[in-house]
Amino acid sequence: MKKYSAGRVAVLGLMLAVASIVFLIESLIPPLLPMAPYVKIGLANCIVLIVIVCYGAAEAFVFVLAKNLLTALFVGWYAFPFNLAGSVGAYCVMAALYVLLFPKVSLVAVSVAGAIISNIARTGVAVLLMEAPSLYVQLPFVCGFSVAAGIIVGVLTILSLKHLPERLTNGK
Repeated sequence: MKKYSAGRVAVLGLMLAVASIVFLIESLIPPLLPMAPYVKIGLANCIVLIVIVCYGAAEAFVFVLAKNLLTALFVGWYAFPFNLAGSVGAYCVMAALYVLLFPKVSLVAVSVAGAIISNIARTGVAVLLMEAPSLYVQLPFVCGFSVAAGIIVGVLTILSLKHLPERLTNGK
């Protein structure tokens, strides 16, 4: 069993709080794509990507699950399937690309891939819950939006990693 220092747990808890607050604030913003109200920029994925980079994929997976459970308590359970599918999908792609291909693939590319998969997963959940396969028609628009959102999140992640104090990003 892996042992964690109190400092490591405290930093991950702080990052969980920040990611949850960012998610909650973003959930107050009206839908950016009226035809797909579940699509959002996903600024909390910036924190998820920081956790993947600094603390590893295993901690990031637990982090993603905890973030989704915590935010569901505040936002409500109605959005939980959309958020969980999007977060886990984005995590899987971002963790795999980072572990297998970084630095050949930039953090911006990792973020773009995560954003695309996240919004495809959210659309898939909408199709299943609403029993409306016609929602797949909006995927080209959703994926176009995902590229822009992924670039924003990727650039914010790079800037955050550059300017955050070392005690938050050293992973120890």
